Amino acid sequence: MVFIAGHRGARDLWPENSLLGFRNLRGLGVDAVEFDIHQSVDGSLVVIHDPLLDRTAHDTGPVGIRTLKQLTAIRLREAGEECIPTLDAVLDVFRDSPLELHIEIKTDAFGNPYPGIEGRLIEAVKRRGLERRAVLTCFVPDVIATLRRLSPQARVLASLDRRSAEMMGGISPAFDRLAAIPDCIVAVEKSLLTLTLPLALKVFGRERLGAWVTNEPQDIAHWLAQPVRQITTDRPDLAVNIRRELASASVPS
Repeated sequence: MVFIAGHRGARDLWPENSLLGFRNLRGLGVDAVEFDIHQSVDGSLVVIHDPLLDRTAHDTGPVGIRTLKQLTAIRLREAGEECIPTLDAVLDVFRDSPLELHIEIKTDAFGNPYPGIEGRLIEAVKRRGLERRAVLTCFVPDVIATLRRLSPQARVLASLDRRSAEMMGGISPAFDRLAAIPDCIVAVEKSLLTLTLPLALKVFGRERLGAWVTNEPQDIAHWLAQPVRQITTDRPDLAVNIRRELASASVPS
């Protein structure tokens, strides 16, 4: 069975990376939730995708220059009075659920890794006993390496798209670099994976490979039928229904 992860909660259904979306996602029948973290200027972790506030919050400027108190007072767009959530608040939503938690470490507004963010994330996960369910993710291989150095047993996932592959010298060097990280899942942007699926399967195998972001019904059905571990989608409701239909169709009458 191909795992289904709700991207940024389920951003085509509810405000992305919002507590409302996370709470609603729990009841959809997905296998995982994906969300993103940035670090405040005073070293706390908040859940928001962009390094700038402008697109998803009622404010502007870099996330990383604000204090935790300032960030958690900024309202999210189209989410009523809800404000930017802390990582702790999001982990509390999923503490008693069976879902995998795909927690993506973002870089700051200048593309720099936040100092110490890896250790803070590991500690937040450990405080709640979520090590087995948490999959710590990033586009930056050096961040993945730091996670593994700090916590050798941590489950990790590297995201890959054309831009990040280019930064590593092309797709083959990128695959080789990520394959060298033991047990690292590699989630590849779907159009890039379409072009490289045979090579990706040869390098990583099915159980270390994922596709993102699949949103249209035909696209979701296609990737659910491929030899991959997981898909990440903004429409997990569609994905769950399509997976159920595919499973029913495969059962002999």
